[in-house]
Amino acid sequence: MTPDRAPALPLSHPIRIEAIRTRGTEVVVRAEAAQLPAIAAQLGLVSIEFLEARHVLSRNGERVKLEGRIAARLHQACVVTLEPFPVQLDIPVKLDFTSEEESAAFARRNERDDTEIDIEVLLNEDDPPEPIIDGVIDLGGVTLEFLALALDPYPRKPGASFDSSAGDAAVESPFAALAKLKRGD
Repeated sequence: MTPDRAPALPLSHPIRIEAIRTRGTEVVVRAEAAQLPAIAAQLGLVSIEFLEARHVLSRNGERVKLEGRIAARLHQACVVTLEPFPVQLDIPVKLDFTSEEESAAFARRNERDDTEIDIEVLLNEDDPPEPIIDGVIDLGGVTLEFLALALDPYPRKPGASFDSSAGDAAVESPFAALAKLKRGD
């Protein structure tokens, strides 16, 4: 995405592909304290105390391979008690990038393949490569995307239990009330 079309991300770390070496370029993306509240708000979290990604990028022509890990310490709200509780994440990251043209060609090739009905699910098939837009990869955006995907959508505080039977025993069924009326009780 170009800056005109893309919403501003609370964490941005652009790197030009020309700066990536063939044997590998190590890049550390660390969110500053001032960025953490905006990231927490965007992801619907109570708070984030620490967010750091360590990536190794290697280049082969127009293709870039990214491997790394994301470490995060944060607080999520429990869906049962609504109380915040700490969460620590260690997320593996593996992505391939290619030029916009090659990525578009890959997408067109997959669209042609999707016209036929295929019942077999290919679980071991690799994800298609991500496009490199204007010769830049935003490692901050990659970090936020993988963090968002790793979050539990229904976080539960350890030891929290949902007791659905509490209060239900005292509630009488409307049909039981009708049965009493019919019997004349």
